[in-house]
Amino acid sequence: MRPVLALLMLLAVWLVSAAPAGAFCRCHRAKRPRCADPAAKHKLTVDIDFTVVDGGVDVLTQSGPYRVPVADLDGKQVLFIVMPRGQVFQGLLSEAIPGGIGIGAMTGATASVSTGAAFVPGEYEVLLFIDVVPGGGLGPTHGDMAAFDNGICDPTGVSVRVAVGCEDATVQLTNHHFIVF
Repeated sequence: MRPVLALLMLLAVWLVSAAPAGAFCRCHRAKRPRCADPAAKHKLTVDIDFTVVDGGVDVLTQSGPYRVPVADLDGKQVLFIVMPRGQVFQGLLSEAIPGGIGIGAMTGATASVSTGAAFVPGEYEVLLFIDVVPGGGLGPTHGDMAAFDNGICDPTGVSVRVAVGCEDATVQLTNHHFIVF
């Protein structure tokens, strides 16, 4: 009985190791919606809504949790760039989707920033940061907050994936989407 059981276990291990890496992944690329006009472009709105605890916003840092005072966020610039799905921003604004740049400001612990109608149905990467420490330039610097979402199947680690359907799209970002640099 033991040799048969050992042989079955060996066969099972071989089958699992011989399968292609993606065979067990439950992640599938989102299907493009069937819209009346598939070439119609839609706007994208990013809403930031932090949960405030004792006058601060709890977010992550590379060394653990950190509380950013809401007063440090109020009035600060929010900048975002929209890239094609799966692409990582390399520092050139020309890489962004035309019309896919948004600029706004925090109002306390909230913000809402929109683009013009620039997106056909599909998935996009939103790279967003809050310029908490002004004067840093075009990207996040030490002390700024950046949004990311590693809960998706093929994360970039520096962006939030957004699906645009047959109408304007809105993405809600909360505390767990942000890290402090």
